[in-house]
Amino acid sequence: MTPTNFAISAVEALSKTGVSIHVKVREWAKENGMNGFLAASRGSGEDPIFLELLYNGCDPCEKPIVLIGKGVTFDAGGLCLKNKDSMAYMRGDMAGAACVVATMRAITSMKLPMNVRGLIPLCENMPGATAAKPGDIIKAMNGITVLIDNTDHEGMLVLADALSYSTKYDPKFILDVGTLTKDMQHILAQSATGVFTNCSHLWTSMKNASIHTGDRVWRLPLWRIYDQQIKPEHVSCDLTNAPVGRNGFSCAVAAFLRHFIYHYKWIHMDTYGVMLEHSDTPYLRAGMSGRPTRTLVEFLAQISCRPTHDIKGGVCYPPEMARATEEEVKKN
Repeated sequence: MTPTNFAISAVEALSKTGVSIHVKVREWAKENGMNGFLAASRGSGEDPIFLELLYNGCDPCEKPIVLIGKGVTFDAGGLCLKNKDSMAYMRGDMAGAACVVATMRAITSMKLPMNVRGLIPLCENMPGATAAKPGDIIKAMNGITVLIDNTDHEGMLVLADALSYSTKYDPKFILDVGTLTKDMQHILAQSATGVFTNCSHLWTSMKNASIHTGDRVWRLPLWRIYDQQIKPEHVSCDLTNAPVGRNGFSCAVAAFLRHFIYHYKWIHMDTYGVMLEHSDTPYLRAGMSGRPTRTLVEFLAQISCRPTHDIKGGVCYPPEMARATEEEVKKN
């Protein structure tokens, strides 16, 4: 699947749901200074695409929630080329983007009373003649300079610009999801999605949602000490996309992304470990799992809860559904 193919599939899936879809192309990304996103896509013959999805379920003046999905439709590693075995499932590196599309479709069918924006940067990371080179320095959308020390860490560059762009909405909070670090397989295996957040209240809601769905999440630290691993050595720029040392790699990547969210509440979900199923989970078929879509939908449904009378048997309903349920109870 190419970025264009994904965009077409997303439009087909959402066009009749009430979600507004805006398809942005390379020139738009250039105009907005998304140099990290563009650097990740430079080696491919396929043009990058940036999808912007808009759902308004309540007062348009109410601040939206922003969902961001990593959409690398194939990750060969760029000039820091992966080996054959590592490329085997890299068509699934757009799992975060697919999760956001599925979540947007679900919340529209549930008519959740909230405003949501979905941002999906789509590209391929290939070793073409014009690919970004190790040692290149780019200026991200928010002005931070980044050393591209490893072209196989393209997800950090792609999400950095998407996170910067998301702040234009002045959102309630930002949530990004994607297959960022292979280390998650060693930390949590297939048991849970790794979650990093700067807001304990959001973590509590996410944890409760995962208990309801059975698709588990686990919080990992976002301590300032990890900033030391993303400082370039002997190079005059702000950050590097190749954290120093192998220990705490997933935490260092989260620390990198934190530099692009300003003061906003934020959740980062690293789904590399749960991307693929080998028939170990009874209720999931073998192959790409689609996780953590169930938990993300449940999380949004729970935080959209209004007064307690809208909660029926542990399930949160939008106001109009709650009223309908109350009328049925009275009839019976």
